[in-house]
Amino acid sequence: MFEIYLILATCFLLPICFLITNNIIYIYHHLKFLNQIEEKTNIINTDNKHVLDIAKIYISRKKWLDCITILEFYMKQININELIILVQYYNYIGLCYQSVNIYKIATKYYLKAYNKAPYIKQTLKNLANIYKLSGNIKSASKINDQLTDLNKNEDI
Repeated sequence: MFEIYLILATCFLLPICFLITNNIIYIYHHLKFLNQIEEKTNIINTDNKHVLDIAKIYISRKKWLDCITILEFYMKQININELIILVQYYNYIGLCYQSVNIYKIATKYYLKAYNKAPYIKQTLKNLANIYKLSGNIKSASKINDQLTDLNKNEDI
């Protein structure tokens, strides 16, 4: 009887241990990556690629305010010729606001990204999605038409 109890307890605890171990490994790799970035560069002069990687980590861990704060800080330091990076910053900030259901501000950032580079598919997808979520179906269909035209032109 005691052996059956141990077998049942083991069967119940093994999946829990597996999930906990995977999360610990995941967090360890993120912290290791952040430490590598900190050792390589000065915090103020961090490369934009590293900033985007850090933002992805914050987004995956649902640290929306941290992500918005770091992107807003580094957005002020971007050169004018780094337009694609700026558009990615706007998209990530919009995603953060969208994740906490603040659709007006998310739309504002997606529109900033759209105004900087109206030909980027991810920006168009994000903008169409936020219009759908906020109930603006007319604008969503208009953006979807632009996305369809962009895809047709790409195929040609």
